[in-house]
Amino acid sequence: MSRYYDVIVVGTGPAGLAAGSSLAEMGIRVLTLDEQHRVGGQIYRKVETASDSTLRIMGEDYSRGLNLAERFHNSGAEYEGGATVWNVESDGRVAYSRNGKSQEVQAGYVIIATGAMERPVPLPGWTLPGVMGAGAANNLAKEANLIPAGPAVLAGSGPLLLLEASLLIKKGVRISAILETTAKTPSVKLLPPVVSALRRADFLFKGLQMLRDIRKAGIPHYKGVTEICALGEDRVDSVEATVNGSKKAFPANLLLLHFGVIPNVHIFRLLGCAMQWNSEQRYWYPICDRWGRTNFERIFAAGDGAGVRGALAAEYRGEIAGLEIARCLGLLPAYERDALAAPILTAMNRDALPRPFIDAMYAPEIKGKYFKDETVLCRCENIKVADVRKVVKEGVREVNEVKIITRCGMGPCQGRMCGPALAEIVAAEVDASPEQVGMLTVRPPLKLVPLGEIAEMEIENASQGQADIFKNMKK
Repeated sequence: MSRYYDVIVVGTGPAGLAAGSSLAEMGIRVLTLDEQHRVGGQIYRKVETASDSTLRIMGEDYSRGLNLAERFHNSGAEYEGGATVWNVESDGRVAYSRNGKSQEVQAGYVIIATGAMERPVPLPGWTLPGVMGAGAANNLAKEANLIPAGPAVLAGSGPLLLLEASLLIKKGVRISAILETTAKTPSVKLLPPVVSALRRADFLFKGLQMLRDIRKAGIPHYKGVTEICALGEDRVDSVEATVNGSKKAFPANLLLLHFGVIPNVHIFRLLGCAMQWNSEQRYWYPICDRWGRTNFERIFAAGDGAGVRGALAAEYRGEIAGLEIARCLGLLPAYERDALAAPILTAMNRDALPRPFIDAMYAPEIKGKYFKDETVLCRCENIKVADVRKVVKEGVREVNEVKIITRCGMGPCQGRMCGPALAEIVAAEVDASPEQVGMLTVRPPLKLVPLGEIAEMEIENASQGQADIFKNMKK
C-alpha cells in the first residue's frame, strides 16, 4: 500500500462530486473511486455525453449534473472509474478492484457516497425475463438510449414510478397500465406536511405535470392495487393484479417495478457503523452528526446513503461533509466552516420542504404478510418465502439464523435483493418489527472479486492488523 490521500470519496453521484470538488478546490488531496466508468452516479448517469434529445427528455434536473461534473473535473480531484470498492476499514483503508487488479489505499478520512437503491420487493414472477426495476430501465435509457418496445406495465409506488411513466410516454412506448399500490384515498396524515410542501410550488407543479402527461396519454392508471404478479412461461407476457376488488390482466412484455428507494448501506454495515431504523420508510440508515460523521471519526456519510432525501440534498450534504473534513485537517477554522455552511444549510432546508409530504404520501405498506409462499425470495440461492416461514415456525427468531439454516442472503449479492423482504417476513411471523429481527451480516468482499486478485494484492505491514472475524457481529 504505497498511496495515501487526505480523503477518499466512494461514489460520484451528486454527493460524491460535490464533496470531492469542494475538498480538492481547497488544496486537499482527494481520490474519488466509482464503480461506473463515468462520473454522475445513477441520477446523472452518462450526463457528460448525453445527446441533446436525451437532455431534453430527461429535463433540467438531469442537466444539473453537467455543471457538477465540470466542476469536479476542474477541481483537481483524482478520479478512478471502473473501481469496485470491496472493503473499507474504520482506520481509512479502502480496498478496490480495477482493471483486474486489487489494491489498497489509505486516507485520513473516507466519505461514503454510495447513494440509494430501489427497494427490492419479491412478488410472484419477478424472476421472469422482462421484469426489472423502473430505475434500471431509466439507467439503460441514459446509458445506451435503449427504449423498450412495449407493451409495458409499471407497478409499485413512489414519485419515480410516475416520472418513469412520463418519460416512456415522451418516447412513445406503449404502456398497458400503471398499477399503484398507493392508497386510493389520501390519508389524513398528509394534511400537516402538505402545508410545508405548498411552499415549494415548483416541486408540486412537476408532480402535477407528470400526472397530466399520463392522463393526456390515456393510460389506465389505478391506485390501491394489490396482488401484483408477473405471468408467463419463458418470459413475462402479462401482468395480473387485483384492481378495485377484482382480478385484471394486462398485456406486457415488460414489467417495471418500483417501490421507492432505500439507502445503500452495505459499506456502513460492513464497517460496523451504528445504524438506525426508520419505521415510517422502513429502512436502515447510518447514524451521523450534522456533518455526516458516523460513529467512526474518519468515516463520513453523504447523500442518500445516509437517508433518502433526493439528488439536490445529496449535493448539499456532500458540501457539508467536505467543510467539516477541511476543518478537521486544519484548513478551516470552525467559524469559517460555519459561515460557509450557513447558506448551504438554508438551501438544504428549503429543498426539504416537500420531503415530509412525499414520505407520508408514499410510505411503504409492504410488510411481511404481503409476500406469497411460492415466491422466490433469494434469487441467488433460490430460497422461497415458504422456506423462510417454515424455519421461523420451527423456532428461529433472527434473520442471520435464517441465513445460516436456509442460505437466504448467502449468495453473491449478500442480501441486497432479499434482505429487506426477509426482515419483513421474519418480523411478521414472530410479531415483531424488522428492527427487532436484525440485519444480515455483511463481510468482505462486498462485490465479486477473484480470489487471485486478493492473493496478489500488495499489503504493507502497517495494514496487516489482526483480523477481527467477528466484527460484523458487534453493534
